[in-house]
Amino acid sequence: MIIITYALMETGSRSSLIGVLLIIMYHIFQSEKKKVKIVIIAAMLIITPPAIWKVVLKDGDPERIEEIMSMTGRLPFWKALITEGLPREPLLGFGFMRIDYKEYFQSTHTYPGKMTHNTFIQVLMNLGFIGLTIVLFQVFFTIRAMLREEKSKRLFLVGIFIPILINSFTEFGIFGESNYGILFYQLIIFLWPSKTDNFSLPESKYYCKQKQN
Repeated sequence: MIIITYALMETGSRSSLIGVLLIIMYHIFQSEKKKVKIVIIAAMLIITPPAIWKVVLKDGDPERIEEIMSMTGRLPFWKALITEGLPREPLLGFGFMRIDYKEYFQSTHTYPGKMTHNTFIQVLMNLGFIGLTIVLFQVFFTIRAMLREEKSKRLFLVGIFIPILINSFTEFGIFGESNYGILFYQLIIFLWPSKTDNFSLPESKYYCKQKQN
């Protein structure tokens, strides 16, 4: 926890800090050892305030705090996208990974941008309200399927899903073009300390026949 927190404070990633805290809390409440829970919660109470002061509030700098309140300029950009860009293609959007007819979207009150820094607004601009509806249904059924799994698989899947979902609110997230590589490394990291018996897949009928023969 100390190493992870130090790395986050050095990189200054606010969304990663929130993701780490949520994942740690998630795994704490899964543990049956009360002493371990108490120690980790106490450590988090000590580490969290300086981490938030350093990473989120940027040492109390007034300009940085104002920047944070606008999510580093994202809120005005999202407002411009929804009020100016979306009405032009509300149903089907501008196409995959496009938020305007041109390569960049630019409003008179915001910076030019090629992406929205939010996967759900990105989908809305790419595929319109029809695409966003499909995506929201997909996310809902994915979460429902994960929660119905046995405990070991549920821990594994939710542990992967939390950082990706948080990343979805500030970057490409779940439906981005570059996050499949990140997900691949997450799978490796989670599978390495896991018992393979807990994640074994059912054998196909063809393979079972071959074994019997």
